[in-house]
Amino acid sequence: MIPSLESDEPLVGPKSAKTLEVNLGALGSLNHVACAAIRAAADRDIEIETAEDGRLTGTWDGRRLASARRPAAETTRLVEEVDLSEHACIAIIGFGLGDHVAAFVRRLRGTGVVVVLETDAALLRAVFSRLDLSAWLADERLILRVDPDDSVGLAASLAGAHSLMMIGTRIVEHPASRTRIGDATGRFSRTLVDLAATARTSTTTLLAQSGTTIENQLSNLDHYALGSGIEDLAGVARGRLGVVVSAGPSLRRNLRVLARPGVRDRCAIVATQTTLRPLLDAGIAPHFVTALDYHVISSRFYEGLDPASLEDTELVIDSRVNRAVTEAWPGRIRCIPSIQLDEFLGPLARGGDRLQASTTVAHLAYTFARHLGCDPVALIGQDLGFTDGLYYAPGTAIHEVWLPELNSFNTVETLEWERIVRHRNHLSERHDVNGRRIFTDAQMLNYLQSFEVRFAEDVRSGLRIVDATEGGVRKRNTEVRSLAETIDTHAGRETSAIHFPRATPAEAGDRHAVLDRLGLVRSELDEIAEASESTLEILERMFEVQSDPVEMERLFQRLEAPRATVRRHAASRRLTDWFNQLATFQRLRADRRIRLADDLGPLDRQRAELERDVVNVRWTRDACRMLGDLLRSTRRLVTDGVFESRLDDSEGLAETMGAFVAPVHAPKVVAVVSIDPDRGGLGVDRGLAANLGGRSILQRTLERIDAAIGLSAIAILVPEGFDLESAIDRTRIDHPIHVHDCGARVFGPEHEAIRVARAVAPTSWRGGIHGMTSFDEVFAPGPTAAVLATLEADAALLVGADWPFVAVDEPGGLDEILRRHRKRPNATWIFGQGPPGRTAMVLDRAAVEIMRRNRCRVGTIGYQLAYRPEMPEGDPIAGESCVHAEPAVRSAIARFAVDTPRELKRIERAIGPMLLGDARPGSREIAIRLEHRARSGPLSTPRFLRVELNTGRTGRRIGTPDAMEAERAPMEESMFRRIVEPLGDAGDTVLFLDGAGDPLLHPRFDDFIEIAMDAGVRVVSIRTDLAGDPRVVDRLLATRVGVVEVDLDAETAETYRLVHGSARFEEVIGNLERLIAGRRRFDGGTPATLPAELAFALPWIVPRFERRVENIDELPEFFERWRRRLGVAVIDGPARWPVATGANVDPLSPTWPPPRHDEMVNSVRMTVLADGSVPIAETDLAGLTSVGRVGERSLQELWQELVQRRRDRFEGRRDEPLDLSPLRP
Repeated sequence: MIPSLESDEPLVGPKSAKTLEVNLGALGSLNHVACAAIRAAADRDIEIETAEDGRLTGTWDGRRLASARRPAAETTRLVEEVDLSEHACIAIIGFGLGDHVAAFVRRLRGTGVVVVLETDAALLRAVFSRLDLSAWLADERLILRVDPDDSVGLAASLAGAHSLMMIGTRIVEHPASRTRIGDATGRFSRTLVDLAATARTSTTTLLAQSGTTIENQLSNLDHYALGSGIEDLAGVARGRLGVVVSAGPSLRRNLRVLARPGVRDRCAIVATQTTLRPLLDAGIAPHFVTALDYHVISSRFYEGLDPASLEDTELVIDSRVNRAVTEAWPGRIRCIPSIQLDEFLGPLARGGDRLQASTTVAHLAYTFARHLGCDPVALIGQDLGFTDGLYYAPGTAIHEVWLPELNSFNTVETLEWERIVRHRNHLSERHDVNGRRIFTDAQMLNYLQSFEVRFAEDVRSGLRIVDATEGGVRKRNTEVRSLAETIDTHAGRETSAIHFPRATPAEAGDRHAVLDRLGLVRSELDEIAEASESTLEILERMFEVQSDPVEMERLFQRLEAPRATVRRHAASRRLTDWFNQLATFQRLRADRRIRLADDLGPLDRQRAELERDVVNVRWTRDACRMLGDLLRSTRRLVTDGVFESRLDDSEGLAETMGAFVAPVHAPKVVAVVSIDPDRGGLGVDRGLAANLGGRSILQRTLERIDAAIGLSAIAILVPEGFDLESAIDRTRIDHPIHVHDCGARVFGPEHEAIRVARAVAPTSWRGGIHGMTSFDEVFAPGPTAAVLATLEADAALLVGADWPFVAVDEPGGLDEILRRHRKRPNATWIFGQGPPGRTAMVLDRAAVEIMRRNRCRVGTIGYQLAYRPEMPEGDPIAGESCVHAEPAVRSAIARFAVDTPRELKRIERAIGPMLLGDARPGSREIAIRLEHRARSGPLSTPRFLRVELNTGRTGRRIGTPDAMEAERAPMEESMFRRIVEPLGDAGDTVLFLDGAGDPLLHPRFDDFIEIAMDAGVRVVSIRTDLAGDPRVVDRLLATRVGVVEVDLDAETAETYRLVHGSARFEEVIGNLERLIAGRRRFDGGTPATLPAELAFALPWIVPRFERRVENIDELPEFFERWRRRLGVAVIDGPARWPVATGANVDPLSPTWPPPRHDEMVNSVRMTVLADGSVPIAETDLAGLTSVGRVGERSLQELWQELVQRRRDRFEGRRDEPLDLSPLRP
C-alpha cells in the first residue's frame, strides 16, 4: 500500500507570484530550463475544486486534470501498478495538479528518480501560482521537462541516474493528461527508452569492468606517477583550430584535405587510436593519439609501427587503458589526471584540472582538444552510425585482423556489415546528414548522447563545434561544414604554426616515495580486511542472538572497534568501492528493497539489514585482499618495469564481485583426431604416411598433440580396416591413445559439402562458404560424441590428422587453449585464431552432442562462430573464448595443414631443412616462410583460376566502363581443355567461371564443368546473373558444379533494373527458386522436422550484392533474407576499375582490403579470357596487358611469367602505371 494521501493535501490559495516563486525555487537548478519556460508562459487562470473524496481536482481548457469524483483512487491505482522495488526511474507523462507525482516522489523515499513531462508550461504556471507544492518539489531527484524533443537536456538531467535507470525504468501515463499531451508522449518515450538503453550499456560496462579498470590503472602507474601529464599543454592552442579524427566510414573523404602541405602545422590534430594507421598511410602524423580501451585487443592498433614516423606524435592515455597499449607504443606518453590513481597516491597525487570523464577514445580526443584550448573543434570520421553500410574506415587496424579471413566469399564489405548486424537487437534507424537512411546502435547512441550533452555545454560557453564528417548521424549543436572550408577559414595559409611542448621522459627521483606510499596503502587494506573478518564474526553471532536485546547491544558495542579501523582508513576503504562497483550496485539495490518494504516488522527489518551487511562486509574483505595482491604487482612495476596480472582467476574475481560461481571439477579433455586415410580437410587426395622431415605427417601431428599440457588422452577415430599401428610409433607418445573404430567411414556423406565450402577459402581459418572454419574440416560429430561418452570426457580438443605444425607452447597454442578452458570450463568452446592447421578448438561435450543430433548446415562450428540472424551476438574473436597468437602468425595468409600435394611441396621448399631430427620450428618462422614462398615461388599452376567462357550478358551492369565492354567469340573446347588439363596434379585448384560475360550463356557450359571436374579440378564455381530459360538451371543442376554465385544485387525489380539494365528480376528469382529446390541433398542425419533448406546440399548457392548508391537502402533486407534462408550472402564493393578506364566512381564511402591481400591474390590467381589471353591485371577485360595466350604457350609458362611480372610491379622493379587491384574479391 502507498502512504496515506490525506495528510499531504496542499492548500488552495489565490493566484500568487510568491507561491509561484517558492515552487520554482524548490525545483532547483537541475530544472532551470523548465523554470524558465514556466516563467515565460502565459499567465492564465485555472479552475480547482474539491472532489467527493476530499482531494483536489480541476479543469484546464475544458478538460479534467484529474478524476471529478475520486482523484485519490486514481492516484493510488497508478502507484500500485508499479513495483517500485524493481523500478527506480519513473517517467510520468502529464503533471495535472501534481497529486500523482507527489505520491510517487514520497513513495520512493529518495531511492529513485522521477521524471515528469508536462508540455503545457502555462498549466504548470497556473498550478504553481495556486498550490504550494514546494515540500516535495524540492526532492533532488525530481526532474521536470517541458520540451518532449529536448533529448540533450533530458540526457544531461539523467546523467547521474544511470545506476537507478539500470535497476528499472517505467513510463506511467496520467490518464487525464493523455489527450492533452498527445503524440508528444511517443516522442518523449522513444527518447527515454534510448536513454535507458544507454544507461544499461554504460552501467553494465562499468560494473563488469571495474576490477579490470583498477588493474589497468595500476599497471600504468609508472607512467602516471613518474611520467608526463598534460598540465603543460593547457591552453597552448587557445583559439586555434582543433581537428578530432575518428574512425568512422567517412574518414577517407577528408584525409586528402588533412594531408595538404602545411595544414598539420596550423591546427592541432588529435586522433583516436583506431585512426592512427590510416593517418600514417596518408602521410599524416597526428600531434596526439588518444587511448583508453581496457581490452588487450586494442594493442593491435599499434602493431608494426615505425618509431620514426611517430617522432612528432605523443600518446595521451587515460590510465584505464590496457598495459599492452603502453608497451606497444614506441614513442612518448602522457597521462590525463585520474581520480582513482590520485587516491592511491595520496600526498603524491598528480592533481591538476581533471578532464571531463570520457566513455570512448573519441570523447577523450574531443575533451583533450578543448584542454589544449582549441576553438573551433572540427570532427571528421565521427559518423556515430554506420555510414553507407560500413562500420570502419578503410585501412583501420581491424582490417589487418580480418585479413586472413578474407576470400572470394568473405569480403571486407561482408565483414563490415556483419560487424553491424551482430548487434541487430540494439540497432535503430536514423537519418544521416544527407537525409539518407542510416543505422546506429545502442552503443553509438550512448556516444552520441554524451557528445550532444557536452556540445550543448560548450555552445552555452561560446565555443563552436564543426561537424566536418560529411557522413553519419546528425549531431545537435554543431555547424555542418566541410573540412576544406573549415581549414581555409580557421587555419589558412596565413595562420602561424602551433608549437607544442614535448613530453619529458620519466625520472626516477620519486620512485622510492611511490613505493613507500603503495606499501602504506597495502598495509591499510590489510587492516581493513582484518577488521572486516572481525565484523563478520560479530554479525554472524547477531543472527543467533537477535531476540536478546542485551546481547545485541553488547555486540553492537564490539562493532565499534573494527568500524573505527575502517573510519581511520576511509581513503583506502573508498578504493574497494572503485574496485568493486558491482558490489556497490548490489548494495544500492538491497538498501532500496529494505527501505521500500512496508510490511517488515522491526526484527525482520533488522535481520534484512544484517543479511545485507554480511554480504557487504564479505565483499569488502575480499576486495581488500585482491587489491593488496594488485599492489604487490604494482610495486614490482615501479621497481622492475614488469606488471603481473592478478585478475586471471575469473572464479575468484567473480566471487569478489558478488557474482555466484558454481563449483566445478577440473575438466577432462581428450584430443580427438579424425582419420580419413585418403583425403584431407579440403577433399584433396593425400596420404598421412607421406614423409615430412623423416617422419610421417600423422606421427608428427600426434607428437605435437602429445606435448600439450592438460590432456587426458588422445582419441583417434579411424575407419574400419585402417592399420593405425603401422602408421605411428607409440613409443614416441606418452599420452594414452584410444582408437575408436567408426565403421566404413569417419566422416558422413555431408562432409563433402563442408569440404567444398572450405576448398574455396583454404588459407582462411574462418570465412569459408557458410562461415565454415578449419575446425569443421576435421570435426566428425557422431564419432566424437561417442568417444567422449566412452571416455567420460567433458570436452574434445579438435586437431586434424595432417596438422603437424599445430602450435603447442606458443601464444595461442594448445597449452594456452587448454589453460583457458580450465579457467572457463563451462564455455561452449575455446579456440585459437590463426592459419588453418596451426591452432585448435576445445569443444564442450554438450555442444558436440547438439551438433550430432542436428547434423545440418546450422549445426556446424562455422555457423556458430559467424553471424547468425536468429541469434545475433558479438564476434567471439573479441571475447574470452578466443586465444590470440602473436600478430605475425595471426595475420598470416598461409595454410599449416599438410593435406594437399601443393601444400606438401610448398612446406618442403619453405622449411624442409628445419624439420630434421626433433627440431620444432616456431609458428612465426613458418608463417613468414610460407607467405614468402607463396608470393615469390609459385608452383607450376595457379591455385585459383578465373576462366571467361564468353562475353555476352542479358543486360549491362551499372558501373562497367565502356573501355571494358569486350566482344570475344565463345571459348572452344580445345582451348578449355588446354587450360584445365594441367591442373589435375595439384588436386586443389578452384576454377571460377567468370569474366565479362555470363557463363550460362555459353552453349556448352555444362560440358565444360564436367571436363574440368574430370581433369582433376577440385571445385568449379560459376558466377551468373541466372536470367533466361529455366531449362538452363536444370542443365546446371545436372553437373558437378560446387558453387553457384548469383549476382542479384537487389530486393526489388526496380532496383534490379537500375543495377543490371534489364527488367528480369522476377525471372531471376524464379530461376533461383528452381536452383534451390533442385540441389543434391546429403543425408548427414538431418532431423526430418527441419526445413529442407537446412540440409547440407550442393551446389552451394551464394547470392551476391554489389554495394552501390543505387541499391544501398536494400542491403539490410537482402542480407537478412538470404543469410536466414541459405546461410550465405556476400556483399561486394564496386569493382576497382583503373582511373584510365573512365569509370564513374560510386559516391558511397569506399572500401578495399589491406594491400597485402591484393598482393597475395595476385600470387595465387590467374585469369584467362575467352580468346585464351592472360591479362596481368584482372581488371583488364580488354586483354591489353596480356602476357600471352594459352595454346601459343603452355598454361604453366604463362603462369610463371604472370607471377614474375606482378611481383616486379609490387616490388617496384617496373615503372608502368599498372593497377593490380583484383576485379573480384
